[in-house]
Amino acid sequence: MSSILSLFMLISVVAGDTVFTPTAPGPGDVFKAGKDCTIAWKPGNWTNVTITLMSGSNTDMNLVAPVAHDIDGSDPSLSPFTWTCPEVDPYSAIYFYQFKNGNDTTWTTRFTITSPSGSSNTPEHSSQPNGDAIPWGIGSLRNSSTTTNAQSNPPRPNGETDQSSPASSSLAQRTAATMNQRQATPTIVFPNISSMTQPTSTTSTTSSLTGHKAENGVGFLGPRLTVPLAVFVLPGLYIYGVL
Repeated sequence: MSSILSLFMLISVVAGDTVFTPTAPGPGDVFKAGKDCTIAWKPGNWTNVTITLMSGSNTDMNLVAPVAHDIDGSDPSLSPFTWTCPEVDPYSAIYFYQFKNGNDTTWTTRFTITSPSGSSNTPEHSSQPNGDAIPWGIGSLRNSSTTTNAQSNPPRPNGETDQSSPASSSLAQRTAATMNQRQATPTIVFPNISSMTQPTSTTSTTSSLTGHKAENGVGFLGPRLTVPLAVFVLPGLYIYGVL
């Protein structure tokens, strides 16, 4: 019985030595945004590790930024790992790293990311939702909302605007209203020119009844008639017609 127990303990120790275990950052560690941040772990049997910067509570974690992927956690030469801490909001002791390998996940303890000048804020919450006295808060990359808006509304080529924008929708509504208010264009029937009489002497335009020849010298075109013109004015429309 004792030999079986000893064998079980030996297997447990050996298995424990092969488990990938984060070792840094730890409680109280502080890093400045824009400077090097150090991550360390004890090598284990994780060979495809993804590292992400997280915030939030222990039961509701939020992604802040990706850090690295395809890390061979069994390679001792890869730890410690250094990257540049990003600008975050808020600057506080609410950040931690998540390590994922397949379906396995583990985390570091929370640490502080400060402003480039070294200032930081107290975590928004002093305890976890279950009552554990572990401060936490929700963080994000600084100016991430501006980046999101720019991506959801990218510039259009040649200065075109988004047709679904409020400005273009308003223009379409005003155009439709103007078209609805415009009166129907009446049909104008012009008199037969051949039946018209010579204008009276009160008009400024005179008629010439002298015949003339076609410019190509073939045929007689008959009398040339010059008639006055009148302008019909309708709402938003000018029509020239023959009196």
